Amino acid sequence: MNKIMTTIAALALTTASMAASRQPAIKLINRLAAIQKQGVMIGHQDDPMYGCSWKWEENRSDVKEVCGDYPAVMGFDLGDLELGKDKNLDGVPFDRMRKEIIKQHERGGIITLSWHTNNPATGKNAWDFEGDAVSKILPGGKLNKKFNSWLTMATNFINSLKTADGQKVPVIFRPWHEMSGGWFWWGEGRCTAEQYKKLYRYTYNYMMRLGCSNIVWAYSPNLADQTETVEHYEKYYPGDDVVDLIGIDIYQREPNNAQYQGWLRSELDVVKKVGENRKKLIALTETGYNNVPDPTWFTETLLPVLKEYPICYVLLWRNAWDNPTENYIAAPGKPSEQDFKKFYADPKTLFVKDINLVNIK
Repeated sequence: MNKIMTTIAALALTTASMAASRQPAIKLINRLAAIQKQGVMIGHQDDPMYGCSWKWEENRSDVKEVCGDYPAVMGFDLGDLELGKDKNLDGVPFDRMRKEIIKQHERGGIITLSWHTNNPATGKNAWDFEGDAVSKILPGGKLNKKFNSWLTMATNFINSLKTADGQKVPVIFRPWHEMSGGWFWWGEGRCTAEQYKKLYRYTYNYMMRLGCSNIVWAYSPNLADQTETVEHYEKYYPGDDVVDLIGIDIYQREPNNAQYQGWLRSELDVVKKVGENRKKLIALTETGYNNVPDPTWFTETLLPVLKEYPICYVLLWRNAWDNPTENYIAAPGKPSEQDFKKFYADPKTLFVKDINLVNIK
């Protein structure tokens, strides 16, 4: 067992004895550590909701239609839930989302949630960074009551994720992600590092008080500097007591595979070091290449790097039916279809059938 796996296993077992109130989350942490010994789980955002050429049909998945299996991890986003809408920012009905989360859990898969929260100060979307929103929603700010109502709605949704026998479905939750970039109202230049830490800790404490025992909490910066350092990566880190898993978001935007691999290695070197130091699970929490034009990208660009690091999962972003530049995983008829089948067959990559028997009591 390597160093990071030894420390993660020890942490998980110790935490389990100290936090019975987080039993569903602790069980998932232990399960993630066990699965990580086998390989890297492959994930996909909004996988059962829509694909490159279809939308909203049930029992469909671009991943499954290529390789015959669902991804091990499915990602979903809670954006617009805080506004009381019945659909998220990408048009996914929250009732359908709840149904698919439960189905993924019951087939043995893992779920991760992000939250592209609207700007509470301006009423615009998450990418609007005006209005000094963070200072206004923290305790003492004029929008704190409004923010509390948003947290309550998110809490109620996560607490509603239950199987037919009433067991809570555990989820990996990544609030306030990509904070090291300046494109979200909670990001770099929109608040101080100390304000960000207060925001994350406030979110954790509020939701935990309302019984969110099924959350594995994730800290997820983005690629901000190809010469990343531990100090920069940890600039916004809110504390070991409120974080269970750490990761990084890195996308390939240009047809330069070697450059992308270099960025991945640079960032994952830091994530691995921080994970070892802080005894945390590590993951590649978002990645992808717009429309995957390279027919061997999965096996010749992404996979070699995945094999070098003890990450528990990688989440590829969505296959948007209405936006071909937001197709990040293989689909029938795409140039990368045959390569993805080889990617699927590699012993390092894990899909649902590979992990559905790995359970922790």
